[in-house]
Amino acid sequence: MLDSYSWGDAAAEKRDLPHAVQRQWIADDAGTLLGTLNAASDALMPILHGAKSQALNWLIALILLDLGLLVGVFLLVRRGVLLPLRTLNLAARDLLQGDYTTRVAPAGVGEITEIAHAYNAGAQQIHELLTQMREDQEGLQRSEIIFQGLASNALVGIFLIARDRFSFVSQKMADIFGYMPDEMIGHLTLLSIIAPRERYLVDEALKSGRNQKISTLRFERHGRRKDGSLFDIEIFITLVGTGDDAALIGLVQDITESKQAESSAQLAAIAYENSSEAIAITDATGVIIDVNPAYSRMTGYWPDEVAGELLVLLRPGRHNRDFYDQMWHAINTKGRWEGEYWLQRKSGEEYAQRVVLDTAWNHDGSVNCRVVMLSDVTQKKQVETAIWNQAHHDPLTGLPNRQYFNEHLKVSVDEADRQTQSIALLFLDLDLFKEVNDSMGHEMGDHLLSEVAKRLRSCTDDLHFIARLGGDEFVILVAEKSDGPRLDKLQLDALCRRLLDGITEPYSLAGNMIQISASLGVALYPADADNAEMLMRHVDMAMYQAKAAGRNGYQYFDQSMRDRASMQHDLLVALPEAIEAGQFFLLYQPIYSFRTGQIIKAEALLRWRHPAFGVIAPMDFIPFAEERQLMQPLGDWVFREAIQQLGVWRQDMAPDLRLTVNVSPGQFSLAQAGLEAVLGLLDAQGLPPDCLSLEFNEHLLMNLGPLMRDRLHYLHHLGMRFSVGAVSVGMPALLASRDLLFETLKLEREVTEQVSDNEAARLVCESVVALAHRLGMRVIAEGIASQAQYKLLRDMGCDAGQGFWLGEPLDQDSFEQRLRDARAPHA
Repeated sequence: MLDSYSWGDAAAEKRDLPHAVQRQWIADDAGTLLGTLNAASDALMPILHGAKSQALNWLIALILLDLGLLVGVFLLVRRGVLLPLRTLNLAARDLLQGDYTTRVAPAGVGEITEIAHAYNAGAQQIHELLTQMREDQEGLQRSEIIFQGLASNALVGIFLIARDRFSFVSQKMADIFGYMPDEMIGHLTLLSIIAPRERYLVDEALKSGRNQKISTLRFERHGRRKDGSLFDIEIFITLVGTGDDAALIGLVQDITESKQAESSAQLAAIAYENSSEAIAITDATGVIIDVNPAYSRMTGYWPDEVAGELLVLLRPGRHNRDFYDQMWHAINTKGRWEGEYWLQRKSGEEYAQRVVLDTAWNHDGSVNCRVVMLSDVTQKKQVETAIWNQAHHDPLTGLPNRQYFNEHLKVSVDEADRQTQSIALLFLDLDLFKEVNDSMGHEMGDHLLSEVAKRLRSCTDDLHFIARLGGDEFVILVAEKSDGPRLDKLQLDALCRRLLDGITEPYSLAGNMIQISASLGVALYPADADNAEMLMRHVDMAMYQAKAAGRNGYQYFDQSMRDRASMQHDLLVALPEAIEAGQFFLLYQPIYSFRTGQIIKAEALLRWRHPAFGVIAPMDFIPFAEERQLMQPLGDWVFREAIQQLGVWRQDMAPDLRLTVNVSPGQFSLAQAGLEAVLGLLDAQGLPPDCLSLEFNEHLLMNLGPLMRDRLHYLHHLGMRFSVGAVSVGMPALLASRDLLFETLKLEREVTEQVSDNEAARLVCESVVALAHRLGMRVIAEGIASQAQYKLLRDMGCDAGQGFWLGEPLDQDSFEQRLRDARAPHA
């Protein structure tokens, strides 16, 4: 078929044939070809199936062989390459994660093993390097913490200087100089904190240190704070490095206090050696370590003679065990004791020491030493003793005075309470001593008091405490002893009788023999009083009771006196209400002229009609009124009543009658006494000022101050008249005063009562009358109780008199009747 058709021709012919022919041709050719192929296929298929089976067997065998080879190669590669590489990978991963302890076991051969060795070596080096770095870092951290701790808590300032400026300063450093750390770091130099006049010296020291390669420098200079103030500093500097990299590390300390302490220590050492005060240094137990020269001069003992010995004042000596127990208690608890002590010098001379012992402590609270300052106060003690004696003893008699007695009485009362014992207090007052003093002078009176004191001593023993309270008042304190007999009335009676008998023995004064007596009161504690003050009040009452009973005797404090004291207390409370309640009234005692026998005056006498106690005399309530500052309202009432009544009497029955009103010192000494208002009361009644006479006692006259004197002059200028009453002791004061304004002088009752039977009393009266007349004053005698007294006083020249013999105090109606029936007394 191939030969039948030529490709070229066929192609040419095809192009020329119609398409259907062409397609037919092609289909025919394909069918032919397909048949051929099928025949070939049928021939070849068996051959191909055999070859295929053989080839498949060979292929399977080759595949199995390849698989075996591949598995072997894989296992070989895995063991020698993959596993070592995986191990290296894991180790490298651990290394990257910071585990430098992982190591790779060498496996395989060749480069893998070398790589493993190289890895292990590198990891070991890295581990060692990092360990060293960590240790170095920890060391640096520890060093920095320590440095910061030191810098923050150091008592000194720390600084670093690089390139001539502070690169670090501690807070303490900044505080020392008054800066904040940031103000110094990078801004200030070392020389800027040094006093300007010393900067050159510091700079030269630093240069010299660098040149001589001295690593450490120390110097003391004056630092300069931020505010410009200067202070003492000590600097330690360490030079680090050389050249531009050189740095300074330094410490700064404020040594102002230490410099002052050093100076003080030097001064203390100088003072210790040169002090005039003796100083001893002892250990905790009081054993002497050292003494200064003044100690040797004072005691006579040299340091080597007393060193190692117990301080003398700490040894048992003059004082009892309680004294030393209290002293050591103060030393051990307070570290200090001071007091006075009597010792002997080496020569045997006794002297008084003033001792101040102080303790110096260690930081742990233990005793370092004791410092004892000793002063010789012998002369001071002698002066003090003399002063104490002067302050506590009566200079005239040498007996204890009132102050000393009061102190001793309180101590005795306390002791009696502790020991459950009794004490007796005797109060002695001389009878008629005022008359002796006035008639014979103060010098003789003082001599008499001295003699009385001697007799009191001779009549008592050492168990009795005798004191002079003042004037002619003495007290004797008798205390029971723990080992002695109990106080009883027989014993006290014998003592009182012995005292009174001793005093009544005649005395020789200026060649004259005189005789006096005494009144004595006795009170017991605790039987008669609860305390010292009450005991003194009660014995005073007992003494006045003895004087009222006729003198030259003694009286014990009893229930009646206690009732009187109770009454006085009640009066003190009730007095303010009594004025408003109208419980006061006036009595009028007539005063008769000795020349005419007529009533020329009347003395207004105040009385208190108490609802419970009856009529009370002024002497029982006037002191309370003065104490309660009630004298002005009470005095105003008296003047109103008296002047109103005087106005009625002068108008109706006695035109020349005058009235005397007593004025107490407490009333007259008030800044606003109200006495000027009396003139207004007189004007209101149409009475002249001289119809009223104000009577003062001599005690007020003896204490006449500028205020009282000016007031007297003023009232006298206005026409008022004055009288001084009950003159005795105060006569010398009256005679010594100048510009006397008194028109009348009264002789006291105690003198006039004895004028008829006592020569001394008669002499006193005659002297007073004569002196008063020389001074232009009239004399009125009070307390006239008999016709004999009246005649004697009249013959002496007395101008007038009053008393129960002439006329007792009368109420208003009775006095008016007396005015109507007045007549002179019969001689």
